[in-house]
Amino acid sequence: MALRAAITLAGAALCLVGTALTAQTNGSIIGHVRQREAAASAPISGAQVGLDGRWVVQTDSTGYYRIREVRSGWHVVTVRSIGFETVRRDSVLVRAGQTTVVNFGVDVYTIEQPIVVEAYADSILDPSVVASVQRIGADELRRFPVTTVGEAVALSAGAVGESYRGGRLGQQAFVLDGLGVKNQLDASTGPLGVRIPPDLLVEASLATNGFSARYGQAISGLVNVVTKDGGDRWSGRAAYETDRPVPSTADLGLDRFVFAADGPLGHGIGLVAVFDAEGRLDADPVNAPPPPEARDPRNANLVMLPHNSGERYDAAAKLRLPLGSAHTLRLFALRSAEQRLLYDPVYKYDTPHAPAQRVSGDLLSAELQRIGNNFTAALRAGYFSRSFTRGALAEQPSYGFGAFTGHTFHFIGEELVRTQDTAGARVPIAGLTAPGLSDQSPWGVPAFFRGGGPAGDIAWNRFREVRGQADFSLGGPRADLYFGGEIASQRVQMFQRVLGFLPVGDTVPPATATSFTPLSAAAYAESQLRGSDFVFTFGVRYDQFDPGSGLPGGAVYGARHSINPRLGFSTVLKGATFVASWGRFSQAPDFQYLVNAAFDDTLRTGRFRRGNPSLGFEDATQYEFSLRTRPSPATTLRVNVFNKLLDGLVASVPLGVDPDSTIFGNLDYGNVKGAEVIADRPLRNGWGVRVSYTLQNAQATATNAFQLTRRIRLEPGGDTLNPARVTFPLDYDRRHNVTVIGQAQLSRTGGPRVAGRRPFAGLEAAAIVRVSSGLPFTMTNLAGDTLIGLPNSHRLPSLFTVDMLVRQPIQLGGRWQGSIYLDVRNLLDRRNIEAVRRESGQPNLTEAQIQEVAETAYAAHPEPIPYESPRFRSYADLDGNGLIEGRAELFPLYLSAARDYTQPLFSYGPPRLFRIGVELLF
Repeated sequence: MALRAAITLAGAALCLVGTALTAQTNGSIIGHVRQREAAASAPISGAQVGLDGRWVVQTDSTGYYRIREVRSGWHVVTVRSIGFETVRRDSVLVRAGQTTVVNFGVDVYTIEQPIVVEAYADSILDPSVVASVQRIGADELRRFPVTTVGEAVALSAGAVGESYRGGRLGQQAFVLDGLGVKNQLDASTGPLGVRIPPDLLVEASLATNGFSARYGQAISGLVNVVTKDGGDRWSGRAAYETDRPVPSTADLGLDRFVFAADGPLGHGIGLVAVFDAEGRLDADPVNAPPPPEARDPRNANLVMLPHNSGERYDAAAKLRLPLGSAHTLRLFALRSAEQRLLYDPVYKYDTPHAPAQRVSGDLLSAELQRIGNNFTAALRAGYFSRSFTRGALAEQPSYGFGAFTGHTFHFIGEELVRTQDTAGARVPIAGLTAPGLSDQSPWGVPAFFRGGGPAGDIAWNRFREVRGQADFSLGGPRADLYFGGEIASQRVQMFQRVLGFLPVGDTVPPATATSFTPLSAAAYAESQLRGSDFVFTFGVRYDQFDPGSGLPGGAVYGARHSINPRLGFSTVLKGATFVASWGRFSQAPDFQYLVNAAFDDTLRTGRFRRGNPSLGFEDATQYEFSLRTRPSPATTLRVNVFNKLLDGLVASVPLGVDPDSTIFGNLDYGNVKGAEVIADRPLRNGWGVRVSYTLQNAQATATNAFQLTRRIRLEPGGDTLNPARVTFPLDYDRRHNVTVIGQAQLSRTGGPRVAGRRPFAGLEAAAIVRVSSGLPFTMTNLAGDTLIGLPNSHRLPSLFTVDMLVRQPIQLGGRWQGSIYLDVRNLLDRRNIEAVRRESGQPNLTEAQIQEVAETAYAAHPEPIPYESPRFRSYADLDGNGLIEGRAELFPLYLSAARDYTQPLFSYGPPRLFRIGVELLF
């Protein structure tokens, strides 16, 4: 049967009689309807073909049919014609961006005979799939040791977290059910703001090249997420995860609750609802070594970091309403919120004054879809908002259960922030007091640690967008045409105030506030031509953005434009498919770079730069050759070779010899080239494995590197020259990366028999092994104002992790099932180094540097500490005279405080983490 299916798929790919180009969000179903016992299998014309109980298309004179824009997931396809039996095929799997072949042979009967057949899409041999796509389905996400959709996508070849093929954060696009969603304010430095609960997922995919001209605002990758429609019967899942039973320091206070349900509401209406909440008393655990000081709270027991808890909530609902036989309306709502207490070593012993942050997002969308024989249409409208606040809390949270507070964080000065009252912010902000040197540390001395008041910084930004989008397709026997466009009206607001406990003056900058209304628009057209053994795809996309009104200075800057052609050619070879693609991609810059209150720049130097309202698009031109084959019916192999040319990258451009006198500009360019090898054997006969290897070289070229480094060379005549350009690795230039995903599953009747039962029947296990070379970093002097060598010319150590999940199903009777599982991250408890000090390349200060830091602090406060002072520590009073005085007694305290303060905790990755879960399926 597998061989017959492979031959059918290969024959369909070779014939290409109507294979359609589909959007990455949806797929297509094609096939023939023929009379089974007639000579030469005579085609049946005019037969009705139904999808999920709705008759949507008819066969043509050759018996051929095609259903476009079919959502990812499992479907029921039915065929009926007068004088013939009605045939139904259940479990037809459709993947986004792929074509599923479902052929029917019918007999001359009028009795309905349901036939249960599983039909799968084969994107490996399908030449109409031009894009380089890696997928993860809902079933895999449940089996793998991953918690979020982002973690699942990060398993793809070429991914470094949310960076893809060397691109920085924010150079990817996010598409939810065909609607583009992007945090255009600060995507390169901030999160999207909304998270898709995994239980809502049908599949998530990453396309890194060759994706449709329908999609823009991306130059490194397209993350496409397809969510569930409500099923034809009610089902659901309730789960609880925790690490509380784990002893000692492995208990980090994790609690996660999940509830999901979907089913029919009658009249074809379907509903899906998911609630996912997680709290951690230590939301950012580290695998740092024990501190050397015995009196440090972490010395005897590596306890949770103080003031480092977090909670997140994600709630989503989706309603599907059929409108006649060809139209469907889908309504979607998502709310995400995350609150974090942020550990700050300065406030290690006065945690109520440490900072906190809150990020929340809302997404509402509506989609009206029409499916027909030769014409499909989808009209979408969406509202997206994201809000970020960081500062000192007006009141410390009170925990209700674990890390859950059940209340929204409120910040000191929040009223000024939301009203963007810069005039009112010129005076000290009510509620803020000047911090002093803490007396709460074990060392007592007035050095390093702060108390009595917060740092006085508050930052807030909000991004809102209303988007309309229309997509259409026209089909023919040898070609398809896709066209459409979108328009988005946006609102950007930002506010920032530092040292809020002081009035604005010579040494205290005034608050910055920005409010402006950009407008973005795009249009595209794309066609696919099909021959006997090849497919040619051509598309062009037009993008523009206008910063709009409200930018500082009151000038009118006008719209920026970008035209992006894309080409793809694929042909079927013997046992393989070859694809060549070329495309130009562009995206508007983060709106934060248009104004002075910018958070960071491309090279992450951490310096404050002047905004540039005249910034234009960042661009990438990418070439790729891909070979896809099936070495055996159960395995696939893909080899991708790519070269990406980057242009107009946003970076700091010098305005003079002062390195801090800079402005954001589009002058940098770069190059990312590499190869990917992906071998996959899906879970079958109890086991499966996926191996991916990426070899990559990502470099940027900058004009004089901000004047921070000068590579002087001597000419034969003795003259010195400063080269105009320098080349260095990009931030996410990970040269080598290997990911191995192994799966195993016992059958429902497998495993040893114990006391007449098989307790391990159905046992599932999955492991993920990741090995990668280190990312680059920039060496500087101790002050951080001078580069040592070129930017990013040094490397972090390599990383190695092993994650594992073991799940044991439990049959509870009837429709009720359940399972218990153990999810372990960093199983080997490896201490991975993720950051280093830029002046030494090591996580820790040297002993000499610590001595120097302690000497400076001691010189600033050499005064004795009397017995009556809250700073007095009896163990330091060596002579017992009730006074800590002199270098012999004071300096050891300063030295211990320096060692405490300079611990590089966040230079290390997370330790071994446990998740013990129980779930109920109904």
